[in-house]
Amino acid sequence: MAGLAVRTAPLFSDHMVLQREKPVRVWGWGGDEGGTVRVCWECGEHRVSAVTAVYGGAWNLMLPPLAAGLSGELVVSDKKNEIRFRNVITGDVWFAGGQSNMEMELVNCKNGPAELAACANPHIRFYQVVKRAVVDDDYLREEAQAAWQVCAPDTAAMLSAAAYFFARKINADLNVPIGIINCSWGGTSISTWMSREQLQRSRAGQRFIDDYSVKVGNKTDARYNAEMEEYFTQWREWDARICARREKEPDVSWETLNKECGQCPWPQPAGNASPYCPTNLHTARIRRVAPFTIKGFLYYQGEEDDLRAADYREMMYHLVRQWRADWADDRLPFLFVQLPMFASREEMESGNPPRHWCLMRESQYLASLDIAHSGLAVIIDCGEYDNIHPLDKQTVGFRLALQALRKVYGHTEIEADGPVFSWAETTEDGGSLRLHFNHAENGLEFRGAANGFEIAAAQGPYGPAQARIDGNDVVISSSAMARPCRARYAWTKFGPTPLYAKNGLPAMPFRTHADE
Repeated sequence: MAGLAVRTAPLFSDHMVLQREKPVRVWGWGGDEGGTVRVCWECGEHRVSAVTAVYGGAWNLMLPPLAAGLSGELVVSDKKNEIRFRNVITGDVWFAGGQSNMEMELVNCKNGPAELAACANPHIRFYQVVKRAVVDDDYLREEAQAAWQVCAPDTAAMLSAAAYFFARKINADLNVPIGIINCSWGGTSISTWMSREQLQRSRAGQRFIDDYSVKVGNKTDARYNAEMEEYFTQWREWDARICARREKEPDVSWETLNKECGQCPWPQPAGNASPYCPTNLHTARIRRVAPFTIKGFLYYQGEEDDLRAADYREMMYHLVRQWRADWADDRLPFLFVQLPMFASREEMESGNPPRHWCLMRESQYLASLDIAHSGLAVIIDCGEYDNIHPLDKQTVGFRLALQALRKVYGHTEIEADGPVFSWAETTEDGGSLRLHFNHAENGLEFRGAANGFEIAAAQGPYGPAQARIDGNDVVISSSAMARPCRARYAWTKFGPTPLYAKNGLPAMPFRTHADE
């Protein structure tokens, strides 16, 4: 029986990057039922091919592993039709996901226009997953137009800045082409990126489902759409004020913008078709690109779930398990970012800013210990006062790249981690605490005043501590604390982060006792 013309999944296109040194999955639809589809990689005289049968109108096969740095064509054919993808290269493909700080565009980061103007690199390429929460006719039309792009000033303005700087560092150090599948969405919870089945495997995940269901109630899609129209009217008015103020002063701070123009309208209305509804983006975005063969994952998210820090460690485990299952590889590297310092002006002026971001950072660290083949980029020193979207994405990409170079690519000479608290002991006189660290073998240093350390007795409140470096340790004390036994560092939403290893990487925030 004659079938439809053979076609591939939409993200196969000209200019794509195919993952090197791993079997490469290629899949699609069409062709004669029971007939065969051939996929061939052609690079000069070098050819690699595989053949599979068509069943139920679909086909799926694996090409043998390809060497890195090749440039050629991928040809898909049956007895009647041929598709030829040109200017295809082989290298490492990384999937970049998360919320707004992964989504922040190259043109909008620190020195964005200059970075964009200098970004041209034929060995960095990217694919933007359609940014819609429901797979409908509009989605399919956009997806049909989506294609891999070669990184250049006229293509990369909307590329994730963090992912770009990661790709630039890896490409420069390893001389390997890098592909980025860009799939993030501002304001999204971790629950939007998993299936219902995965969320329901844990009580934490079920709570996300239940809580959002309460927000939606019996709201119809029509009512949701009307509420979104009203929301976007408010948002456009706010954005116009922001743009007008920036036109007067391009470098105006977010503290000033928030004060003069008002806070960004948030949150959006709840609805079953919302991108913020649990599971929607897993269906509409993850499942549209998996299991395109990749090297690993980059992930920057958590701000939206800051009040759920107690559940976040467990949720991270389930997210990684979900994505690795989607790609059918339980060893795919997962590199993610710990939240930096941040507090709003209102929180700081209250005199007692909440500490839920501290708990979230701790949950992210503990998750990195739980999850095999993972790495955590610490950017505690990259936060900005009253701006939840710090502009310095160069440092984020660089530190993610360090994680990859050491823990994925095996360059053990590269130091990827700053000081991580290990254990504390009371000094012989009982009046100080000596703090020991991992990743401090080459020494510690303070950048600026040695602030940010707090000390406490067995019970009672914490107070500021004096700190000094002694070898690879930090010794802290307080004249108001005769017998200290607890300590913490950078345990605040926004504050000083002076402790670094001499490798230039900052110490991770910590507390010696989980007593809050």
